[in-house]
Amino acid sequence: MVTLRTVFCAACSAALSSFPAVALAQPEIPVETAVYESGEKAQILAEGLAAYNNKDYGNATILLREALAGDGGNSDVHYMLIMSEMYGEDYASVISDCNSFASSYPDSPLLPNVNYQKGKALHYKGDNDQAVMVLSDFCHENPKSPVYPSALYWIADCFYEDYNFQMAEGLFQRIIDIYPDDRKAVDAKYKIDAIAQREREQKLLDMLKANNDRFLEQKASYERQLKGLEGADVATLKKELDAANARIRELEALLASEKAAADSERANAAAWKTQAENARVDAESARAQADAARAQADAELAAYKAREEAARKQAEAAVPAVATAQAPEATGPAVPAARSSGVSEQELLELKLRAAQLQRLLDEKHSASRDNKSE
Repeated sequence: MVTLRTVFCAACSAALSSFPAVALAQPEIPVETAVYESGEKAQILAEGLAAYNNKDYGNATILLREALAGDGGNSDVHYMLIMSEMYGEDYASVISDCNSFASSYPDSPLLPNVNYQKGKALHYKGDNDQAVMVLSDFCHENPKSPVYPSALYWIADCFYEDYNFQMAEGLFQRIIDIYPDDRKAVDAKYKIDAIAQREREQKLLDMLKANNDRFLEQKASYERQLKGLEGADVATLKKELDAANARIRELEALLASEKAAADSERANAAAWKTQAENARVDAESARAQADAARAQADAELAAYKAREEAARKQAEAAVPAVATAQAPEATGPAVPAARSSGVSEQELLELKLRAAQLQRLLDEKHSASRDNKSE
């Protein structure tokens, strides 16, 4: 029936898009209780009704069919039989009894609901093409039916099971938009999520298939190359192998040479670092010696200046006394101030020479320190 489905897809889409919005869906139409006046049929029917209410659909089906047999049947009992078979999942019997009901009671107000049950049974049985036809006719003829959203849902589910996800998703979305409070709206949302999940899975499968195709292609190419190598001349292969080995040896020698050069550079760098460290230590030692010499020179110079200052002060103090002592003898020889102060001119000269030598030594130390720093 695949060809039949293809024919009806476009027609169903156009027809369903034109279905008017109806009131919120109610539970499926309840079965009207048929009562026989008396007798054995009434007893059988009562037992069938009790089994049906107790959800014992196997016994209910047997009893209701027996009550329906002969001339005692009516549309209510027949419809109850169909519902009992539907709940008992005897879909082949549902389809057969739905056809019998349509023939026996063409004017019954229960006929639309019988057709609805027939469409569901066809869908459950796996005959989705016929199910779409029956349910589409039901929707077209009964747009005000309280089970209209359910019929629309089962049509969408037929497309879903046949992997026509585009058509199914549109119908499921229509149920959600027009009948958001219907019980089938929740199922429709679940189905849309399932379609999205299937699409993601399909994309992953496509990716895996593409990767597998590339792998197979690469494997085939590799096998072709192996076959080509197997058929190649052995001498040619040996020549290529020798050339490859020679190139390897050449590269290894070059690598060894570069490694030796690198090791030599590292050794030179280490030696230069050692020399620089020794020079730094020597410079610091020379600077320390210069600082010590400079401190010594400064100390000696300070001592010399202290002695000179003391001598000067003594000389200044001695001048008035000498002048007083020599005043009566103006013609006598003058006594040098330095001699009367206790410091001879010779000693003063020696002190000055010593100070000059210390200053020169200090200047030499300073010059040596600057030379070491510049190096």
